[in-house]
Amino acid sequence: MKKIILLLLVSGMYFHAQAQDSLNVSSEAADKIIGVWQTEDQKAQITIDRKDTVYQGKLSNATLSIDKTINLNLPTGLLGIYILRDLKFNGKNRWDGMIFDPKSKNTYDCYVKVEDDGTMKVRGYKGISLFGKSQHWNRMK
Repeated sequence: MKKIILLLLVSGMYFHAQAQDSLNVSSEAADKIIGVWQTEDQKAQITIDRKDTVYQGKLSNATLSIDKTINLNLPTGLLGIYILRDLKFNGKNRWDGMIFDPKSKNTYDCYVKVEDDGTMKVRGYKGISLFGKSQHWNRMK
């Protein structure tokens, strides 16, 4: 009886250690998107950080070109606004969440992926991802 209890105890510790290692690897992979990213048009920088298991990206810097034909209505008060929200890592180099477009003032479903070349693909869409728009952002820091 003592041998069975000892065997169960040892195997329980082994499986706990394996699960912990798996969580650490998964956490490292998920944290790949943390940092400062420059948008494709190079007009904004988004800082992505993590809160618990959810990732979020806020507008940390913006350069607005002056074009009299377009009224962007982007006050400086937008700095610090969360552009990416509720991004959750799915374990396959993909994070799913929401993206806010300050120009249209609409929120869309989105996913992000880190590409092999180090850029981040950001795709916003309504409904299904087939009907959406993608950008590739470059890591700044």
